Parts: sequence; structure tokens; C-alpha cells
Amino acid sequence: MHGDTGLARTLGDAGFVARMARFFDRQRLAAVALVTVLLSLGALTSPALLDFFSPAEIALAWLEYLGELAAIAVVLLAAYTALDELLARSMPLRLAVISLVLLAVSAVLAVLLHAYYAGGFEHLPPPLRMLADSLRWGLPAVFLALIADVHGRALQTDSAAHAAELARAQLEQAEAEQQLSLLQAQIEPHFLFNMLGNVRRLYHTRPQAGAEAVGSLMRYLRTALPQLRSRRASLGEEIDLVQAYLDLFQLRMGAQLGFSIAVDDGLREAEFPPMLLVTLVENAIKHGLEPAGGGRIEVRARRRRHLLEVSVLDDGVGFGAAASSGTGVGLVNIRRQLAARYAGGARLTLEGRDPRGARATIAIPLRSARAVDRASDDVLAA
Repeated sequence: MHGDTGLARTLGDAGFVARMARFFDRQRLAAVALVTVLLSLGALTSPALLDFFSPAEIALAWLEYLGELAAIAVVLLAAYTALDELLARSMPLRLAVISLVLLAVSAVLAVLLHAYYAGGFEHLPPPLRMLADSLRWGLPAVFLALIADVHGRALQTDSAAHAAELARAQLEQAEAEQQLSLLQAQIEPHFLFNMLGNVRRLYHTRPQAGAEAVGSLMRYLRTALPQLRSRRASLGEEIDLVQAYLDLFQLRMGAQLGFSIAVDDGLREAEFPPMLLVTLVENAIKHGLEPAGGGRIEVRARRRRHLLEVSVLDDGVGFGAAASSGTGVGLVNIRRQLAARYAGGARLTLEGRDPRGARATIAIPLRSARAVDRASDDVLAA
């Protein structure tokens, strides 16, 4: 009784009724219609038909036979749809159960159809004839059920593979974001301690300049702090940060530090990793100008085909004419960030200048900061 009640509840469930609408699925209907037509054409293969019947009689008889097969096909399709929805996907021998039920339904239909033409169940054809008719209708139904099962499993496999790929991409993105956060966290204390050290030295040597430097540092931090934890920035924002940084350093070095900034038109909105440019400027001052007793910094940004090239040039002590890989924490960090963000599509190059000084250049794919933000939002939403 409990089993019957559960089945009745399932059959009366609104969700089950809605799922039964798959009976009208275009692909299912098209496949069943094609097989039905092909089966009906078997009645036209006899070469003696035209000897006994006219073309009109043959066509009328074929349409009648096609109608019978269509009715049988509709019943079998409804039975398959109901079984497909009622039986759990994880049920053992699920496909075998569906096949046996379809064959049983075909046998019942064969009995009913012959009883209809014979005027009752007393004059049914021999059992072998009944079996042959039921198999002629049931086997194609089982064949279509097998195809539907294979197709369903293929869709499930494809869906699972797509979900796994999406999960892998999200995991890789999360790992990349975690790595970038770690790299930026390494830059922050390194960078800020250097800044505070500069202010401290000013207080020891030039107290008034040190007091002015504190005010400049506060203005600088108001510009820098929003970007210290930012995953993305525009070139314009990084240029403004470098401008504030160099203004602050001029308080300490005075006339010993000169600088210029030149950015090609239309590049301020380009995407650029946060804190990398100011790290290059800091490196140029610390390792180039300070050992030389002062000098000049030039920051240049230009477009070269599909790349954005941002260079920091100094006329400090330099490191020779040959390219260098750099050993400082800041430069190593920049290379790691570029590798994590662009996967080989970006580079940092260091070169000596003639007669002295150095050039550091970051080259990254040229793209809009706004477009990158929209793409990132789309990935997270997916």
C-alpha cells in the first residue's frame, strides 16, 4: 500500500507532469517519426503490389498502415517518457528495465490491434505471428531508447567536463589572485619602510624639511593606500602615484633630483599592474641616483603595436651596457607579478645607458582598464 501511495503521489506531482512535457521534445518526435515512416515503407517493398492493386489503393492502404504505426509509436513514446522520468538515473539495470517494459507494451499493443481487426480475442493469429509483430514494433523502440541513453550519458559527461573545466579555471584564478595578493603584500612593507626611513633621515639632517616631508608623505599615502590592496589599476593612476612619490623625494634630495614624466595620448586609461611602476622608480633612486650623488629620472609610456611599454630611465651609476636580470626584492617581485598576471605575455628588461645610467622597461599587452574589470566581473559571475 505504501508503495502504491508513493507511486500515486509521484504521478500526481506537478513536477512530474511538467517533466512529461519532454514527450513533445522535437528531437524525440523527429527520431520516432523517422523510424515510423521507415517501418511503414516496408509494406511497399512487395513487387507484386501493382499486379493486384492500383496506385491509389496502395497509397490509401499505406496511409492507413502509417496511421496504425503512428498510434503505436505515440503510445511507446509516452511509455518511454514516463519510465525515463520515473526511474532513478542511478537505478541498477535501468536500461534493461525500460527495454523489457517497452517490449511488453509492444506485445499488448499487438494483441489489441489484432483483436480489433478480428472482432474479438477469439480469432487472434498464431502466437508466433503475434510475437513477430510485437518485436517489429518493440525492437525499434528499444533501439531508440538505447540511442537516447547513450546521448544522455554523452551530455552528462560533457556537462561534467565543462563543470570541471569551469571549476579548474576558477581555482586557477583564485590561486593567481592569492599569489598576486602575496606578492603585493611583500611590496607594501618593503616600500613603506623605505619611505619612513627617508622621512627619518630628513628629521635628523634637516628638521624643517622633515616636517614638510611628513605632510607630503600624508598626501602621498592618500594617493597610494587605495592602490596598495588593489588588484588592478590604470596607467594614469600609477603615473599620479609616481608623481606624488617623486615630489616627496625632492624634499629630501632638493636640486639633486630632477624628473620628467611623458605619457603618449590615450594611454592613461590603459590597464597597468598596481605599485610596479613606483617600485621601478624607487629602485632607480636607491641603486642609481643616490650612489651617484643625485641625477635625473625620466618616466616614459608609449604604445608599440599591441604592447604598452613603460620605461624608467636614470643617469645614475648604472650597471654596465649589458642587460641585467636584477637581484633586488622589488625587481624579482615585479617579474613574478608579470608572470602571474600575463603568463609569458609581459616582460621586464633592464639595460645600461650610454654614457651612464640605466633603463628599466615593463612591456605588457595593451588593453583598457575598464575592459579588464568587465571581463573579470563576467568570469566571477559565471
